Amino acid sequence: MQPTVLRRNDGTLVAYMRENGPSKRIRVSESSDDGMTWGPVGATDLPNPGSGLDGVRLANGHWVLVYNDTTEGRHRLAVSLSDDEGRTWKWTRHLEKHATGSYHYPAVIQGRDGTIHVVYSYFVAGGKSMKHVAINEAWRC
Repeated sequence: MQPTVLRRNDGTLVAYMRENGPSKRIRVSESSDDGMTWGPVGATDLPNPGSGLDGVRLANGHWVLVYNDTTEGRHRLAVSLSDDEGRTWKWTRHLEKHATGSYHYPAVIQGRDGTIHVVYSYFVAGGKSMKHVAINEAWRC
């Protein structure tokens, strides 16, 4: 449900999806025919409570995925980076990591200057808002 789809260099489409079922993991499926048919849906190693996620292929070919990396609640929002087209996610950093609050429905793009922009819902005691964060790939270290 609510997939984000990225394309590998060989043309394969990879769809990452949230699921509200028991797996508590981001789900994934691949298509080698431009989305006409899709392979079986499997689970990644990335935890997720069934909340929305978004991804983008960077200009250098690396992939970024923004998601809630917890099995319960939405009090953490992570950015993971893959340098092998989503086969592994070697780096994860947090935009938000708190005991309370709800941070969700991210959207991510890369600007012409290489900056990675993330916008997401930011719900904390006393108010609801949207938040914008601008990072670059060096931020992973």
